[in-house]
Amino acid sequence: MTRSPLKAALFFGLVLALFLTGAGLFGEVLSRDGWTPAELLLFGVFAALFLYLAFGFSHAAVGAWIRWTGWRNPDAPGEALGPGNGRVAILMPVYNEPVGRVFRGLRSILRSVMEETDGVHFDLHILSDSNRSSAWLAEERAWLDWVSRENLQGRVFYRHRSRNHGKKAGNVADFCRERGGDYEFMVVLDADSVMTGATLCELRRRMLAEPNVALIQTMPRLVGAESLYGRLQQFSNRLYGPLFMDGLGFWQQGGGNFWGHNAIIRTEPFVRECALPELPGRQPFGGPILSHDFVEAGLLVSAGWEVRLAPELEGSYEEGPQSLIDAAARDRRWCQGNLQHSILLGVRGFRWRTKLHFLNGILGYVSSPLWLMLVVLGIPVMAQNEVTDAAPAWKLLGLTALLLFLPKMLCVLDLAFDPARRRTFGGLGRAALGAFLETLGSALIAPINMAFHTRFVLWNLLGKTVGWDAQHRGAEGTPWRLALRTHAWQVALGLGLAVLAWRVGGVPATVLASPILLGLMTSVAISVFSSRAWPSARRLFLTPEEISPPREVVAALAADSSEVAATDDLETLLADPVWNATHLALLGDAADPGNVAMDPYLLGAGPAGLSEPERMSLLSDRHAIGRLHLELWNRWPDQLAAPWREVMDQLVRKAG
Repeated sequence: MTRSPLKAALFFGLVLALFLTGAGLFGEVLSRDGWTPAELLLFGVFAALFLYLAFGFSHAAVGAWIRWTGWRNPDAPGEALGPGNGRVAILMPVYNEPVGRVFRGLRSILRSVMEETDGVHFDLHILSDSNRSSAWLAEERAWLDWVSRENLQGRVFYRHRSRNHGKKAGNVADFCRERGGDYEFMVVLDADSVMTGATLCELRRRMLAEPNVALIQTMPRLVGAESLYGRLQQFSNRLYGPLFMDGLGFWQQGGGNFWGHNAIIRTEPFVRECALPELPGRQPFGGPILSHDFVEAGLLVSAGWEVRLAPELEGSYEEGPQSLIDAAARDRRWCQGNLQHSILLGVRGFRWRTKLHFLNGILGYVSSPLWLMLVVLGIPVMAQNEVTDAAPAWKLLGLTALLLFLPKMLCVLDLAFDPARRRTFGGLGRAALGAFLETLGSALIAPINMAFHTRFVLWNLLGKTVGWDAQHRGAEGTPWRLALRTHAWQVALGLGLAVLAWRVGGVPATVLASPILLGLMTSVAISVFSSRAWPSARRLFLTPEEISPPREVVAALAADSSEVAATDDLETLLADPVWNATHLALLGDAADPGNVAMDPYLLGAGPAGLSEPERMSLLSDRHAIGRLHLELWNRWPDQLAAPWREVMDQLVRKAG
């Protein structure tokens, strides 16, 4: 396995130097008259936060250095790679997702792949865990219509699990047990993923050329943002991402991470090494591993395989949340999953790079309550200390500002050095203005996220778990009532901190805390206005995918008026011979004998009066599905109730 100790030494040497400088300056500010317990606690909180800040800054600094000096990762394969014969399964796990968007994305991906010479090696598998009958029916019908219309039998497959044990990880694991032996590689997608055929074929070629690599993770670019919040995230992802990802790849090398989607995986080692145990203890820290992707990458690295990041590879896309509330709902799930990793930090066998990924994910959420503690403790402690020499405080303030804002300046500077890339952002001036406005927006949003994450961490410590729901991907805008209900406690928190700052430190303390106070006290308005689409934001926060939209992204995001609409009509499933036979084949042999007593009711009134559990039970019962179908076609039309006559007439007209 290729490793460069020099790279790790350079990177973490920079982190250590920055950390020691900042900690030393803060210690000098606090220790004028000896140390009090409150000052020691404050110093510990500051040290943890400053180390996290130095770690993040170093990614951008090192990324800029290697981009400007040309010291690229020598592990990245060249272009002249043999095509090989490895088969690839493209996996799309879905869970109650918008069927139209999912299938537009899948059609876009498959068409792009099939245009490539190596496209013959790819198959597509839709792995459904949907537990709503409407979603199950719509997915199955959309798949059947697509495969029939474009003659994709044997290339596009659909499978539904009645019991979604293990969630997404269990869904993929079931595929590996059932069909994994047919494929050398698999590409795991998310419901909003889009990947170009050229990128997928390049990933396959790299895996064939590097038999010691088990996983290559691409850097998905955000697309499709409509709201102001979504466009801020999309712009920052596209402008700042390259430097940070180059810095990340510099130190992690072959000990990289997996983000759960838009990555190619070598199937055989994944099946052998990545069986996930349940963690000891009760949820939320015990039980099934939620953020399974980090752990799977760690298990592969521990077994001697390489896990790499390919930040330079274009053609990998996903959508992001469109509002603060949507992002917070996603972060709550991620928070629990990352905090679970604290149990794994002491487990033998995981390499230090893997444990650093775990720790970084944990600090991504724990840093928020630490930041709040720093504010609450810092106001009274700093107010009580008489500052005789302000030089250390000013130096610390300057160093902190440098670590916060220099990375974004480096990203704009990197754009200035690259004329071709500069044009894809609409010019340097437009990009620089966008970066400035994004910085202001981030400064307002950061305290709101701090409050959310603090609450999530406390919920986990108190034993509260989260559910597993489909991500909301629309941009309808947050209503004022919902925003007020969601953010009212944050407004109260901001007012409380303002009173504390004023009473303890007067005007200087209040001014010092104002960046946090402003975001919290205006959180309701920020949440509402940032969730809406603003035409001026579209002109400001331009990204390469908007200047020159990839056709795969356009096809995935723009509804096609000619596409066949998916239906969740249970009556049609029971009556349509083709769909009925297909559904029975997909169910397989494992099924209950069925409730014969329900047949007269269903044949009379139809399934409209069934409850959701009854609908799901019926859909899972191959005996009932087949029996009802035969009964419908063995009756005269005048013996059928009105709902059935209408469906049967439509099928007869369609056949004629």
